Amino acid sequence: MAQQRDRTNAVSGFADGARYQSARPGYPVAAIAHMVEVLGIEGARRVVDVAAGTGLFTRELVPFARDLVAVEPSAGMRHEFERQELGVAILEGTAESLPFDSHSIDVITVAQAFHWFEYDKALAEFARVLDPEGHLGLIWNERDESVEWVAQLTTAMLWDLKRPFDAATDYAAVLADGGFREIEQRTFHHVQLVDRATLDRRVLSTSYIAVMAPDKQREILDNVAQVVRDFDEYFEIPYVTSTYCATAPFASGLRRQSIQ
Repeated sequence: MAQQRDRTNAVSGFADGARYQSARPGYPVAAIAHMVEVLGIEGARRVVDVAAGTGLFTRELVPFARDLVAVEPSAGMRHEFERQELGVAILEGTAESLPFDSHSIDVITVAQAFHWFEYDKALAEFARVLDPEGHLGLIWNERDESVEWVAQLTTAMLWDLKRPFDAATDYAAVLADGGFREIEQRTFHHVQLVDRATLDRRVLSTSYIAVMAPDKQREILDNVAQVVRDFDEYFEIPYVTSTYCATAPFASGLRRQSIQ
């Protein structure tokens, strides 16, 4: 199974939950509606948002999930999540070791984080806690680099050199390797309205930039400023939002029965 890159930066790079919350985009309404329907979130007994961060995606699930719990390993992120007052409990834990009984969860969601996980261990843990007919949903916002200035922004951010994961990873294959089935991938378009200060915070919230020395961060921000120097006060960052929805692996007993 393909594996993600070193996640050392995730530990310290996302420590500033307030900056992350203030600068990261939300998610397109159409993508949320799609996941709610395909994953069966409204009828689920319990939904868990894993690696929930500051609650950007958890917030979107609140109107639909009757029993929603968040899990997040970073203390800084958990603190900011609690400040959002979403009315959702947040527990300390990782994707590879979840604080739930076996087959006690109907739906797991992961927003903007699956690439940090140890895929084999995380998917095995998801399979353990999910109901045999439960569902897993993944979602990412990725900058739309087909737009020329966004490609220039990516270069200014040193993304090609420093990015912590391969954006071209076939996560459908990763999920299939983990035994998940009925895998569906969809893409949606999204935009984030920002000014220059928000863009700077967005850049600084990138894991590998967050851990750089201040002088190096300043150099990157200067390069980013050159990319948007002729823009209006407010402008839109275009994104491509990818979703993956899948059904849990067959429990061994159910698999044997289905084969007979």
